[in-house]
Amino acid sequence: MPSLKLSRPGTGLLILVILGFVWGTGYSIARYAMTSGVPPLGYSFWQSLGPALIIGFIALHQNKKQVLTAARMRYYLICGLTGIVIPNTSMYFAAAHLPASILAMIVNTVPIIAYPMALAARLESFNWQRMTGILLAFCGLMLIIFPKSSLPAPEMIPWALSTLITPFSFAFCSIYIARYRPAGSDTLSLTAGMLIFSSLLLTPLVLFSHSFYLFNIPFTAPDWVILLEIILSSIGYLLFFQLIKIAGPVFYSLVDTIVVLTGIFWGYLIFGEKLNQWTTAAVCLIVTALLLVTRQQQSATETLLPHHE
Repeated sequence: MPSLKLSRPGTGLLILVILGFVWGTGYSIARYAMTSGVPPLGYSFWQSLGPALIIGFIALHQNKKQVLTAARMRYYLICGLTGIVIPNTSMYFAAAHLPASILAMIVNTVPIIAYPMALAARLESFNWQRMTGILLAFCGLMLIIFPKSSLPAPEMIPWALSTLITPFSFAFCSIYIARYRPAGSDTLSLTAGMLIFSSLLLTPLVLFSHSFYLFNIPFTAPDWVILLEIILSSIGYLLFFQLIKIAGPVFYSLVDTIVVLTGIFWGYLIFGEKLNQWTTAAVCLIVTALLLVTRQQQSATETLLPHHE
């Protein structure tokens, strides 16, 4: 994979900012949908199936077809489960109970959690700078969870803790991708496969729990936000592929910081969320931690999502 191309920094920076903005918007959209009566499992289903159809169509249009072997099916199944079904559903269940800004901060600790996992899997070497970042992020999370005045209500603490399932699941998926990505595969078709399998996994859960969300005719506000997030999520995947292609994974690693800040911005603009002294300190610690952990990162960022070839 080519490294950062210095001759095209402007384009890479623009895509980076747009990608962070697109992904950061999703937390407020999810919160709006959940508080408007959309079932978390039903929302998760549409956010798998919608992008699966769009990305799958583009992959077929570009003739990126893959032979569906047993190894690929296992890869799609595990990645679909740990990279989409578990983390997204956990996040959506918490979205109605947590401020969008807090949700964005917790979820985007993925690189920080992935690094110790990568060390344990011997995919990364030890680095004091990145370990310092992990300690800072841990302190930031503690400032969100433990001070009584940090969250708007003490009832939010269990939801904040349960949301940690999301970054841990994403991090596990990233390690699995780094280890078991099928040889000779392209990112677009792999992503389509993950999304399709995640949709298949969610289908029985949605039906058995009576959580299927049926769109209204004419569309209501929740219907429009579901459709908006499907479009934004699909755009996010495509921007990600393009960013890795022209700028490299090291440049991409900065996106988590932008996502956190965007999540805070939309939380304030849409829901009037304001940070107190505890959450402000947590933001500073987590953003600093992200910069420390992802700085000079050579390979781990390629595994946060399947990378472009």
